[in-house]
Amino acid sequence: MTAYTGNTTDRSRASLAVICVAQFVVVLDVTIVTTALPVVRSALGFAEADLSWVITAYTLTFGGLLVVGGRIADVMGARRAFGAGLSVFVTASAGCALSWSPGVLIGIRALQGVGAALLSPAALALLMTVSADGPMRHRAVGWWTAAAAGGGASGWVLGGLLTEYLGWRTVFWVNVPLGLASLFLLRNLHVQPPPRPEGMDLRGAGLLAAALVSLQLGVAHHAWLLAPALLFGWLFVRRERTVRSPAVDLSVLRYRPLAGTLGAAPLYGIGLYASIFLIPLLFERQLSMSATDTGIALAVGAVTSGVLIVCAQPLLTRFRARSLCAVGAVLFAVAMLLLARIARSSSGDVYLPQALRGAGTGLLYIGMNGFAFEGIDGHDLSTSASLFYLLRQLGGTAGVALAAVALDGFGQTGMVVALLLLAAAAPLSLVPMAAASRRAARAAEQAGVSA
Repeated sequence: MTAYTGNTTDRSRASLAVICVAQFVVVLDVTIVTTALPVVRSALGFAEADLSWVITAYTLTFGGLLVVGGRIADVMGARRAFGAGLSVFVTASAGCALSWSPGVLIGIRALQGVGAALLSPAALALLMTVSADGPMRHRAVGWWTAAAAGGGASGWVLGGLLTEYLGWRTVFWVNVPLGLASLFLLRNLHVQPPPRPEGMDLRGAGLLAAALVSLQLGVAHHAWLLAPALLFGWLFVRRERTVRSPAVDLSVLRYRPLAGTLGAAPLYGIGLYASIFLIPLLFERQLSMSATDTGIALAVGAVTSGVLIVCAQPLLTRFRARSLCAVGAVLFAVAMLLLARIARSSSGDVYLPQALRGAGTGLLYIGMNGFAFEGIDGHDLSTSASLFYLLRQLGGTAGVALAAVALDGFGQTGMVVALLLLAAAAPLSLVPMAAASRRAARAAEQAGVSA
């Protein structure tokens, strides 16, 4: 493989381009598929309750293997894990496009989640290595965030256009050339964080994966699986507290703001992913909007959210992280109430709720990250971020599955009830963060008295 021989700045830009293209593709896949769900249901003969598995199968494996994927990147090297994850993701995208039955599509979507679970933590490690100094790191994170925002916004519109004019299979085919381009650019990725010499606790990783998969399936579909999920979880925690090289370093929970945010992350995930699942069905089935019009409406929220996330640094400089979370929770709740009214009457303006939903999720994301990760040591940052995204995915998996059950059992009434419950999810996410803040304040006060 030919090495890139340009100067340091050019090499850093080339490396950043690879990472951003991959991030764009992964986020694009999440949003572009959602727009096509109503058409996929008709084309492949999905039952109403099974349709959610098109999303759940992806989030199940992605959430179950995300933390383990970060550890694999540490052991085998981030560049190698990045390339392997991207290869799996691209191959699975082609497989989804060729699917001929609900079972095949669901199975290959699960494989896509495996690729994303390898790719995402490795990409973050590479991003931190590319941008070693402060100013460069801020710019790199800005481009990374912009790539994610671009993938989310363009996914809605592109998904609608492709589904309406070229068929639902093209929403998966579009990942292939973009992924191949990123793999081609990988030869210019000159950075390689050194692999850690210690091995990975494979038994602990297996217990974690078993606990997470059982938990997600138990919450979403088979309640009896909650018992083995608790057992596997207890065995995992017991082992990780004593093993020399844990699969997940649980000592990061000593950071009280992080612990509070981890308690809020599942509720944030429920609101984020369940709304993404419900809204296209509301627009296309009840309001009779075309896939293109639905995509444009959804893009309003994605653009609003993306603009705010790109402006995260100045927002956190001027406002407290908890204040941003509070405003975001209120905006999201208002958006869900407006959508519930639209679902009840089958009419109304769809653009204002989308703008409010995007602003709400964007501010919540900024505030949670600012609250959770402030003051965390660099060594603990990767594990902390992985745990946050993992718990967000767990909440999202449960939210999508429960929303599908509500639709299957109650139809239009189920849509209204689900949106009303989502309106409460975001404000409830503030509770564990407020509790953690109070505990941190009491600890600081006691430390001051002792001194």
